[in-house]
Amino acid sequence: MRKHLLFLLTVVIFSFSANAQQCLNTGYCTTVANEHQYPAATFSTTSSTWTTVNAYMNADNYTLFNVTSGNTYEWSYCEAYGGVSAGWDAQLTLSDNSAGTDLCFSDNTCGTTGNAPYISWTATFSGVVKLLTTQANCLDNSGAPYNTLVWRMANGSVSTQILGIDVSHYDGTINWLQVAAVPKIFAWAKATEATNYTDPTFTTNMTNGEAAGVKMGGYHFAHPETNSASSEASYYLGVAGTYITSCELIPALDLEDPSGGPSLISSMTSTALTNWVQQWMTAVKNQTGITPVIYTNGSIASYMNSSVNTYPLWMADPDGSATSPPTNIGVWTNWAFKQYSWTGTVPGISAQVDLNVFNGNMTDLNTLMGCATEMKEVVSETDFILYPNPSSDHLVIENTSVAAPDEVISIYNIQGQVLFQQNGYQQTMTIDVSGFADGLYFVKMQTGSGAGVKKFVKR
Repeated sequence: MRKHLLFLLTVVIFSFSANAQQCLNTGYCTTVANEHQYPAATFSTTSSTWTTVNAYMNADNYTLFNVTSGNTYEWSYCEAYGGVSAGWDAQLTLSDNSAGTDLCFSDNTCGTTGNAPYISWTATFSGVVKLLTTQANCLDNSGAPYNTLVWRMANGSVSTQILGIDVSHYDGTINWLQVAAVPKIFAWAKATEATNYTDPTFTTNMTNGEAAGVKMGGYHFAHPETNSASSEASYYLGVAGTYITSCELIPALDLEDPSGGPSLISSMTSTALTNWVQQWMTAVKNQTGITPVIYTNGSIASYMNSSVNTYPLWMADPDGSATSPPTNIGVWTNWAFKQYSWTGTVPGISAQVDLNVFNGNMTDLNTLMGCATEMKEVVSETDFILYPNPSSDHLVIENTSVAAPDEVISIYNIQGQVLFQQNGYQQTMTIDVSGFADGLYFVKMQTGSGAGVKKFVKR
């Protein structure tokens, strides 16, 4: 979670500013003082969803990206896409990393007006490109304030990953309806720490998150270096126990070094730490009937004995990628969740927030949460289209399959509750959804020849 160091299907429609600079062929910044590669990785993507490269960019950083000929790639510091250009005016220079040939340039005086530098470039070769960040007049800088760089493959696939977040009081007041509409399918909220601290936003986050249709769970920040496992489990259950139920996100043990030290590895033997974890997990499972997940990092995951790998693993690996598996899962053979960013931006949350991805589909997540049934998107001979999506007041359902007199249209919320149902064939149907709460919904068309299910977002 590291807050002490930092203060299903996604459909997004973007509206580009009329004066956005996409790929100018003049003005390149070719020589910058103190230029160095940051972050150190070479990034790849096939997703059309904007993702964060890094939230701590300075105006002397260059970053490398893998590209494939014919695909269109976009980079920006624009707030509209999840970037940040409030600290200083950013410029972007794109070049062929091997040949050194300049490809694109973008520059303006944006501040927070939403007109930050933005490059859209269709790759003319397969290889690695270099993106250099500068500030106005090709100058460099260092230290705070930092800007946030985002990118995507514009013609890439729409994400079908199961994405979520984890939050605490550091994230302030959250608009969970906006979070659900992104959509973020699941979220952990900090519940407790040690044996005497309850997060002041826990109850509010759990109540409002569940009401918005987000699968919610509470996590406990452990202090095995100072307290017994039984005392911490008892304190956690006293606060979060009523929220631990089937078909909600499973409870979590946050196992990381305390902010004031010492490290868990230096203060406890591997056996002692392993035994502590097992005692806490057993106590929570015995009380609730639900197996918790362990959140930790690669060092601690490698330090503990292999007996802990019977519990689900939530791995901290903030490499910025929701598609790459964790690089080190220690004594585990598989992982359930990956925390891939500590500096994410999510509508409805003003602060930077931790981003997570589930290793599986919605059926897998439902199984982990103990859900008996849940709606999921399927493809069948019964086909239809939905629009507009997202929708604010009405939803049009157009049947594109063979007419069937036994047609049944149903709308479900994410808990599987039926909110609307109508029998009888109609090629085009308009449904008033203005009274629906903002969030994710499922539309099911059932006929004698089969069924089809599609998602839509109410905003």
